[in-house]
Amino acid sequence: MLLNVFERLLLKNIVPQIQGVSFGIQENARILLETMFTEDEAEKLQIKINDKSVTWKVKDDEGNDIPQEKDCQVSKGVKRVVAEELIRLSESKPPKLSWEHNMLFKKFVDDWGKYLEKNEPAP
Repeated sequence: MLLNVFERLLLKNIVPQIQGVSFGIQENARILLETMFTEDEAEKLQIKINDKSVTWKVKDDEGNDIPQEKDCQVSKGVKRVVAEELIRLSESKPPKLSWEHNMLFKKFVDDWGKYLEKNEPAP
């Protein structure tokens, strides 16, 4: 699954919260977390996380683009449990899904269109 830097950072926060799944899914989730960023990639991106923001480099010191997307091996089981967690966040009262999660929702939740609000005019 092609994921950009921001999506991978979001997943690093979501995946460890998922509990009550089989050993196989846990193992695939562990492998996904460990392979999302190689040491070389992390060094080039220089990801900085502080209280209110996350930043990373998009160009190296010579002005060359640093690849932002990576094909990550997401198993069917991990995809399913991430989708379930995103749906749970969306359907909680009040909803806890943030704007940042929209792209992940579309990538992980099959048939995500059924969760769209009907576009009816307000009275």
